Amino acid sequence: MELGEFFKILFYGLRFDSFSIAASNSLYILLFLLPFPFYYSKQYQNLLKTIFVLINAFFVMLNFIDFAYFPFNQRRSTIQLFKFIFGNQINILELIPHFIEEYWYIIILYLFIIWLLYKYYELTLNKLKPKIYSYSFNNIGIYVSIFILFNSLTILGIRGGWQKIPIVLLDAAQYTKQQYIPIVLNTPFSLLKSTELSEMKPLNLIPNEKADTYFSPIHKAEISTFKNINVCVIILESFSKEFTNIGNRKSYTPFLDSLMRKSLVFTNAYANGKTSMDGIPSILASLPPLMQNPYINSAYSNNKIETLANLLKTKGYHTTFFHGGTNGTMNFNSFAEIAGFENYYGRTEYNNENDYDGQWGIWDDAFLRKVPGVISTNKEPFFASIFTLSSHNPYLVPDNFKGRFPKGNQDILESLGYTDYSLSVFFNECKKQPWYNNTLFVITSDHSAESYDEFYSNVIGQYSIPIIIFKNDELNGKSNKTVQQIDILPTILDYLNYDKSYYAFGQSMFSLEKKPAIWFISPNYYVQQDSLLYIYNSQYFLEAYNVVQDSLLTKNIFGKNKKRDNEILNFTQSFIQRYINDMINNKTHCK
Repeated sequence: MELGEFFKILFYGLRFDSFSIAASNSLYILLFLLPFPFYYSKQYQNLLKTIFVLINAFFVMLNFIDFAYFPFNQRRSTIQLFKFIFGNQINILELIPHFIEEYWYIIILYLFIIWLLYKYYELTLNKLKPKIYSYSFNNIGIYVSIFILFNSLTILGIRGGWQKIPIVLLDAAQYTKQQYIPIVLNTPFSLLKSTELSEMKPLNLIPNEKADTYFSPIHKAEISTFKNINVCVIILESFSKEFTNIGNRKSYTPFLDSLMRKSLVFTNAYANGKTSMDGIPSILASLPPLMQNPYINSAYSNNKIETLANLLKTKGYHTTFFHGGTNGTMNFNSFAEIAGFENYYGRTEYNNENDYDGQWGIWDDAFLRKVPGVISTNKEPFFASIFTLSSHNPYLVPDNFKGRFPKGNQDILESLGYTDYSLSVFFNECKKQPWYNNTLFVITSDHSAESYDEFYSNVIGQYSIPIIIFKNDELNGKSNKTVQQIDILPTILDYLNYDKSYYAFGQSMFSLEKKPAIWFISPNYYVQQDSLLYIYNSQYFLEAYNVVQDSLLTKNIFGKNKKRDNEILNFTQSFIQRYINDMINNKTHCK
């Protein structure tokens, strides 16, 4: 690391340090600012001193613990550390002598720092001179103003700034490379923020040796000639399969339908989650959301991961994440940083508030019209990820487009038609670019929309989305193979003949091997393969349905074919066990 980079990291780390100082000392600050005569009493000053020293001793201790612990897990400790120590996962009393012997120098340094903290407080306390309070109208106004001002600054420090959403773990990715994120963060910040998140417990459902025979996220390198083809992944907000021509209902997407006729279309495709924050990591990093919190907001959001952006970057690709939303929306810009994108292009970079929709960001037609030109300013090969916006609640369309698209019986349908039109604008602009014929386009949805349809509102229909692969008429046809969002990354790498090992939970859609799609709706997992849907509760299958013969899931057929049930159970347990344990241990990568 260069010296300039190091000082830059320290500077940006002050934002996270401010949170920790403000949050940990909030009680002390509140009591310190009380404008009452008893403030100068010896008893009250001793109380303040005790609170200050004890609280800061505790939070400073957390950083010292990480001096020893960080080399083992390569990230700042979270609340999981305390659950590990005090949750009967280890015998801490037996280990204390070993820790003292191994890390005696850290303990001595810590005690010295706390002694200095105590002596400094004593020094300032000795300089404190009592004052006689005069409760005049003017003085009361001054006292109240000071009280409000400094407590407001404390709250601002806890929020991490003026932004709409309070600072979170993932925000550290905005300021440095993934490997330096622990320097930007501090352990009290990581611990306090992780208490807002649900952490997972290690699983041991199936022996690891057996589990590896059913599933492994490690895709081994194959010797092949890599294709330097541009890649563009388009993620359409809330585009359910139901509303397209492959949904066997009325279609509201005429342009997308026309594109499907000259593309490879997967008609049995599933989202891995139900929110945009679930869909983006599933598509770009092949990480399904199999936990309570979306990966982007989880305790594991700063894990080292492998994504389309950082994998293709090793092949010389220029990478950009496009999203017309207000920068900071759902932390997508922070995820783009940690995912390895070189550039983020959002509402700020678009830089024309005349096209602001007044809610989320830039209108889709304006934003998508401009994106191809922005892409053309970069060298090839490139990888671009484009996430649309306007078909998000409250489902607005620009005034000059009102009445142009069918409204149907749902609020979203008009905005779907508008975004579909905007997609046609995008492709018309792409055709003018020299790179168009050398670009692989993958089109999918982040998740499905709300539905009133009896099938598309059930547990399987709600996850049904389109996945389309287009390369200027090179790929054609339909496949009813069960696929999912996490398969997109391996599929793209397979098509490009990627010749290095990588980590991904999906498999190539071009593979002849069949594997189930999996999604999580707390507290159960849903496992879909071909005509079968299984419901799993973290230990065993509860139910099974033939979704072709019984699309409304009324007849439980679990146990009819025990051999098949057992095979899928072994795969499911292996998949979930590997996911959870690798997340906990920060092993979501090959190297």
